[in-house]
Amino acid sequence: MKIGIFGGAFNPVHNGHLTLIDVLSRVPMHPDFRNLDKFIIVPTADPPHRSGADFASGIDRVNMLRLALKNNDIFEKNVSYKRLEISDIEFSMVGKSYTYNTLKALKALYPEDEFYLFMGSDQLFTFREWYKYKNILKMARLVGFARSNGDNSKIKQFLIENKDLGADAVYYSPIEVSSSAIREKLKNGESIENLVPKAVENYIKEHKLYV
Repeated sequence: MKIGIFGGAFNPVHNGHLTLIDVLSRVPMHPDFRNLDKFIIVPTADPPHRSGADFASGIDRVNMLRLALKNNDIFEKNVSYKRLEISDIEFSMVGKSYTYNTLKALKALYPEDEFYLFMGSDQLFTFREWYKYKNILKMARLVGFARSNGDNSKIKQFLIENKDLGADAVYYSPIEVSSSAIREKLKNGESIENLVPKAVENYIKEHKLYV
């Protein structure tokens, strides 16, 4: 099988994430990715370069992802929805959530399958600084995507200058909304309507998250 892997904090998941997941899970513009058999979304447990102080629990973030995918017309009308899977694999791992460790654990579950590791432009540009990045390249093919408008041209240039990484890219226009901005709005008592699915907004209110 060809398996796409997309990790992130999803703290909380928002409409920008959902649009991106829809694009990456289908990627109609590239023949190699068009036939992905499975697309695994991996919420990070303990990111190596962030403080976990304002992190919702893993259970809450997984629950919000499930609600977002289940209660969203984008996915319910799209055949790719059936290929989407949320993995909590990092929550059973000890220590920081390095991508190398996560891929190694996933590879144990899917030893014969091809992995495509999707990452934002900011991660792609600093990939050589990642823990055991050369080992990651042995397990997965890198696929970059734009984090903000204007990134597509930067990604193209990066791939030209770093051909040894064997990376590719999906080019699209991102919705520029961040989880940190949503958390700040919630702390200030501001509305997050139209930034997250209604089911996620209700979950956040019900469980008093980010306040």
